[in-house]
Amino acid sequence: MNETITWTQARRIALRAQGMGRARRDTMPSTRGSRAALVRTLAHTHLLQIDSVSVFARAHQMPVYTRTGIWDPAVLDRASRPGPGRLVLEALAHEAAYTTEHVHSLLDFRRRRAAQRDWGAVRRAAQQSPHLLQEIFRTIDEHGPISAAAVSRLLGDDDRGEGWGWRRTSSQWAVEYLFRAGALDCVGRSTQFERLYVPSGGPVDHLPGLLAPSDAQDVQDGATAVDQVDGPRSASGQGAEAGHELVALAARSLGIADTGAIADYFRLTVGEVRPAIAQLLRTGVLREVRMAHPAGDRSMLLHRDAPHPSALLGVAALVSPFDPIVFHRPRLKALFDVNYRIGIYTPAARRTTGYYSLLFLLGDVVPARVDLRADRDTGVLEVRGTYREALPHLPSRQRPTDESVIAALVPELHRAARWQGLERLEVMTGPGTGELSVQLSDAGVHMPDAGVHKEATPGEA
Repeated sequence: MNETITWTQARRIALRAQGMGRARRDTMPSTRGSRAALVRTLAHTHLLQIDSVSVFARAHQMPVYTRTGIWDPAVLDRASRPGPGRLVLEALAHEAAYTTEHVHSLLDFRRRRAAQRDWGAVRRAAQQSPHLLQEIFRTIDEHGPISAAAVSRLLGDDDRGEGWGWRRTSSQWAVEYLFRAGALDCVGRSTQFERLYVPSGGPVDHLPGLLAPSDAQDVQDGATAVDQVDGPRSASGQGAEAGHELVALAARSLGIADTGAIADYFRLTVGEVRPAIAQLLRTGVLREVRMAHPAGDRSMLLHRDAPHPSALLGVAALVSPFDPIVFHRPRLKALFDVNYRIGIYTPAARRTTGYYSLLFLLGDVVPARVDLRADRDTGVLEVRGTYREALPHLPSRQRPTDESVIAALVPELHRAARWQGLERLEVMTGPGTGELSVQLSDAGVHMPDAGVHKEATPGEA
C-alpha cells in the first residue's frame, strides 16, 4: 500500500461518488425534470432511507434535493407504485428504504431469511388462529392498498397487549412478517405514514407460516435459523452472489471507504463483506490506499471508478442525517471531522444542537448544521438553531470563516423555503440557538415578502 491521498482528496471523491458537484435548481421543474433528478440520484445512491419525521422534509425526499436542488417529491410517491413507471420498491436495505428494482431483487436473501426466522408473536398468533395468514391475504386482496392497522380492524383484532412503547396487535405483527418475508408489497403511505400493502405476487413457498399449521409449527420451532437460508453468510449459492454484488455497488457508491462503511451501506456485517472485498481487491476493482489525516494515516479502499477529486466549487447544500453521504457516523467523523448525534431522542433541556439538525455542506467541508422547522400553516421556515461545527482536526486555513458560511447558507435557506412552498424565514436567537444564529439573523435572511426575527424560548424544541 504505497499510494497516499490527502484528506481533502478523500472527501471530494466521497462527495462526487455520491453525485455531488452539479448545478442545483432554484425553481420547481416539470414532472419529467423531477423524475430525471430522482433517476440521477438513484444512479449514485441505489437507495433512499425512509424516515417519518417531517419537521422540515422527510429524509427520503432530501437526497434528491441535496444533489439536484428543488424537485417535486410527489414524483417519488408515484415512482413507488406498481406499473410501468415504477422506479423504486420499499425494502429493508439500510433500515427501511426505497431501493432500485435491482437492489430489491438482490435483497431477496434477506426476505427469505426473515421468512425462516422464528417470529414468536406470529407463531403464537398462528397457534391461536391457524388461518390468520390466509385471512390477512384475503383481506388485503379485497381491500388493498391497506395499512396493517386497517387489516387488524377489519379482522376485529384490537388486543395490543399491555405496557408502553410500540405495541401491535397479532394481526399487525403478522402483516409486518409477511412484508419482510416478501409476500406483501408496500405501494404507498397513508396520511399517518403507515405502509399501504398489496400482495406482492411473488412466490410464497419459502414461508413456513403458509404451510399447514402443524407443519408450520414444526418448522418454526425447529432449527430454522438464518443459516438454513442462502445469503451472504453462506459460502456459496445465489445469496452469496447477491451479497457480493451489493458490496460492489456499495463500494462504487462510496468511492472511498473502509470495510465498516461498505458493510453498513446495505446493513451487512463486516464478516459477510470481507470475502467480497477480498475478491474485489484481487480483481483490481478496489485497491488499498493510505489517507493522510492529522490524527494519523488511515487505510482506505478506493474504487477503480472513483471520480477525480476536483474541487466542488459552488456546492452549498443541506444534507439529511440519513443521507448515504453521512449515515455511517464513523465515516462522517473520519472524512468530515463531524461528530453527529441526532437530537430527537434527547430531552429538550439537554440538546446541544437542536432537534433534527441538517448538516450544511460547503464545498467539501461541513462547517455548520441548522435545525429547521417548516410551519406550513403560516408559511414560515423557522431556523431554530444555527450551530458551528468544531472540526477539531481540520487545519484553520481550510475552515470557512463565519462570514463565508453565512453568505453561502442564506441563499440555501431561501432555496429550501421555496422547495417547501414557504414564503419567509424566521431566525431564532438566544440561549441554545447556536454560535451563528445572531450573525444569520443580521445577514438579511428576509425573503422578498418580509421576514420576522423571533426570540427562542430556552430549551424549546
